[in-house]
Amino acid sequence: MDSKTMVPTRWDMDVDFVVIGSSCGGLTAACKAHELGLSAVILEKCETLGGGTAFSGGVIWIPCNHHMEEQGLPDSREAALEHIRYTSMGRHEEDMLAAYLDKGPEMLCDVEKITPLRMQAASTLPDYRDELPGGSKGGRLLAPDPINMAQLLLEAEKQYPMLSQIRRAPFPLFSAVPLPTNDPRFYVAGRALIGGLLLGCIQKNIPVMDSTPARNLIVQDRRVIGVRAERGGKDFLVKAKRGVLLATGGYEWNAEMNKRYLKVPDQVHGITPPGNSGDGHIMGMEAGGSVALMDLSLFMPTIRIPGEMVDSEPMYRIFMFNVGQPGNIIVNRDGKRCCNECFYPDIGRAFEAFDSRKSQSANLPMFWIVDQAYRDRIPVGPLPKGSEMADWIEKGDTMEDLAQKLGLPPQNLKESIERFNKFAKEGLDPDFHRGETGYDKRWAFFPKLKPNPVLGPLEKPPFYGVRLHVGTVGNLGGLVTNTHGQVLDAEGDPISGLYATSNAAAPLGTGYAYTSGMTGGKAMIFGWAAAIHAAGAARDVGKEAAKVQKAVPGKPAPAAIPAKAQPSREAKPEPVTAGRPAGATVKILNEDGSSVLDLEAVQKTGDRLRMKGRLMGSFDTNMYMDASGLYRFLGMAIRWGTIKFLLLSPMYWYRGRKTRRGG
Repeated sequence: MDSKTMVPTRWDMDVDFVVIGSSCGGLTAACKAHELGLSAVILEKCETLGGGTAFSGGVIWIPCNHHMEEQGLPDSREAALEHIRYTSMGRHEEDMLAAYLDKGPEMLCDVEKITPLRMQAASTLPDYRDELPGGSKGGRLLAPDPINMAQLLLEAEKQYPMLSQIRRAPFPLFSAVPLPTNDPRFYVAGRALIGGLLLGCIQKNIPVMDSTPARNLIVQDRRVIGVRAERGGKDFLVKAKRGVLLATGGYEWNAEMNKRYLKVPDQVHGITPPGNSGDGHIMGMEAGGSVALMDLSLFMPTIRIPGEMVDSEPMYRIFMFNVGQPGNIIVNRDGKRCCNECFYPDIGRAFEAFDSRKSQSANLPMFWIVDQAYRDRIPVGPLPKGSEMADWIEKGDTMEDLAQKLGLPPQNLKESIERFNKFAKEGLDPDFHRGETGYDKRWAFFPKLKPNPVLGPLEKPPFYGVRLHVGTVGNLGGLVTNTHGQVLDAEGDPISGLYATSNAAAPLGTGYAYTSGMTGGKAMIFGWAAAIHAAGAARDVGKEAAKVQKAVPGKPAPAAIPAKAQPSREAKPEPVTAGRPAGATVKILNEDGSSVLDLEAVQKTGDRLRMKGRLMGSFDTNMYMDASGLYRFLGMAIRWGTIKFLLLSPMYWYRGRKTRRGG
């Protein structure tokens, strides 16, 4: 069926608003459309739900959010504006940036009112380049409350089995925020973000139709009026009276598009579901939409473990957290270091680098090099600590021996390691500045290691090497949209009835700038905005933003003032009789002394307990649960030894208190 000419005489479904893709942006849009009185449906290509968001750390980047205000974290609209302008390489658009900053806080408050999703600000997680103008030391990144959402969704799954369809990561979860567990069955990170939004859709009786790929947009008189999808091997025609939203993710699994738009000469491997193959991009372009920023991608290093698959496709396992630890480096095909191993965007830069003299890639293939001391402390992919081998990892008794097996110049590799070792012992990296920023050190497995927690020499033989493959957690380029999420044609005019968000839409609000959560933030903000516009309830945020900026000439614009959070319906907590001295905490620590949980208070609320504290040093958390929920969560999240510690800590504190008082 030709999307531009053939209009069906019969429709299988007739709704106001059609959402294609169950990403966080698509689910947000569906919930908002319903709240504004529109009928909506979500069409999902895959059997599982959540797309790339479910694979991710589940963070969103929202400056001046109300959770920052609750924690007393400083921020301003002007600072965020300055930061994007400074780091975007001029590839953002001012009206889209203003819309992002102004709509973001409002969207977050609204979504927490109309869905069960609850977010928390990561107070210690900085912008990637927080040291640059306008950067934040923490709070702009938010993630689903790591304890409350897990408990809520575990309980809800019993009543709403569809939640179990949320895609599970085929590898241990990777996240920009601390997690109580990396068990892919658990509702944390991206699964928690999708879970909270999907539960909102389910509770509103919004149809979520899996295994229903959209094939074409149906256009009549230059307006998108519906979708031709496929269901059960047959055409499934859905009429959209108010509009269609493309929320289909990126195109990283489309080899032809990768070759056409990306600068990396090597094959690119998606660290996303194989369903992310550019369907929304193609449908939007067929309807006349223009595209932008198609060369942008969130490249990350991956390794290939033979036999590992995702949706019957070869899986390339993300290898972000092994790199950048003490005792390892990344080298290029010449055996020379080529990047800051702690900062994955810099690894991406090395993937893209071009040698104009040779007219070839400057670095590919690239290799990860590590010594035995590293392997004694840290697992490598599926291999445990120690010296266990596999056919995807090479081993050499000397640096030169390893170089020969990897096909690298032995002298170059030896000199690279010797130079790195010399400075690493001093906590320095003058070549690529590894370990100089707060973000670099944030990923340290051993944060108390001196002089620098992410630097250490490679000295203990044998030595190991693994080839790194070019991976991506999302190609960012997409359809050009305006501040309402409407897709624009080549002349800059909106295509009536067509909207886009998620990685189907270009990140015109942030351009080249990136911090974790900007993709998710954009997806939710402009999905939310699209639903408002489709319902006819949009206001011109761009003009309002301009008024705010002009209110006090010559002075920074004030921070966006988010709507007040709704008061809690919980009964006022009653303190447990056996309290703690003011300021005291019960601490659970990792082996290196870093915090897992600082438990500040246990309060009784009706028949439940409220456990208040800080999780992993980053999140204020209020965990509400009954006794069975407490044991279930602890059983999944932490070891039995830690559970016993938690249960016995009050007794230890009481005995210590008696001892201190001489009792």
